[in-house]
Amino acid sequence: MAGRVRARRRGRLAALTLLALWALSAPTALAQPSSSYDTLARQYALGGDDARGAILQLAALPESKVSAMIGQEAGHLSASRQRAAVMLHTDTAYVQMAAGVTGNGVFQIGAARRVLAAMKENGRGDARTQEFERRWLAFAASMLTSRSLLERAEFLIRDALTLYPREARLYVARGALMETRLAVTPLDPKFRTQPGRDRGAQAAAADYRHAIELDPMLTMAYLRLGWLHVSTRDSRGRESLERALAVASDPIDRYLVHLFLGGIAEREQHFEIAEREYDVARGFCPACQTPYVALTRVETVLGRPARAQELAVAFAGLVDKTDDPWWNFHLGGFDQATVAWLRGEARSQ
Repeated sequence: MAGRVRARRRGRLAALTLLALWALSAPTALAQPSSSYDTLARQYALGGDDARGAILQLAALPESKVSAMIGQEAGHLSASRQRAAVMLHTDTAYVQMAAGVTGNGVFQIGAARRVLAAMKENGRGDARTQEFERRWLAFAASMLTSRSLLERAEFLIRDALTLYPREARLYVARGALMETRLAVTPLDPKFRTQPGRDRGAQAAAADYRHAIELDPMLTMAYLRLGWLHVSTRDSRGRESLERALAVASDPIDRYLVHLFLGGIAEREQHFEIAEREYDVARGFCPACQTPYVALTRVETVLGRPARAQELAVAFAGLVDKTDDPWWNFHLGGFDQATVAWLRGEARSQ
């Protein structure tokens, strides 16, 4: 089982790498370095191809040039441009890390933090800026976790909690970091034995529960707690997931809840229930792979090979397959609702 999980992780990371390499190598007139930091931030804020062009331009610049631009210009940008600059660096980091250029990606995360510092130095540490920073810190930590940069993620979370000790998302990020450590136990001697694994799981669960205490409407905290219970065969998994469903508003969160509820039902050999849950999940993400695979498996167990074959053919025939949110979740990565919120802030006045 562990071997299959590692193989799937390698396959997922390979797919991300190919996507990122395409983004970095695609020919475009926009890939020429810009002479203005403000121009790059403004271009990113437009979204779409303009944002992609800004990411390509920033990725092409030497780090010394980027540092100079931040030092000279970041403090003079408007608040909206500063938010755009933070997310420009962040999205560039994601592309670079996915392409295997980890050092450059880590540099971009540091650059984004420098812009955040400039925002507060300019007296813009208002409620909106603080909310943006809190969510960004949790997102950046989870992105580092998803790339297995666990020590850097731990340092960032520790630093962030000194600034915002009551930010629920940071405790979710810390719990997810612990879960990721448990998944790669051969790399960490603290968690190789069962007592070490149990303590790690308990620490992650405690972080998720504390996050729920701080923000009872935070769907991701319930989701991660529910998944942790499921993965450790704790009977409280369904309860946590049902609570997640009660507060979830984002379609991706609801997709994950139904996917996990289907997994519980399948494990308990309630295959008709599992089929319904997986089908609901597919409705929320009709171009995602995981529901098709799960449904094919369940239909086979139920003695419906023709239906299983039909589902396999249907998925193979999809033209535009969606990047499955399950993988971001599974790799300890960010929740997409948070990144959507951050990008929305970066593109608003």
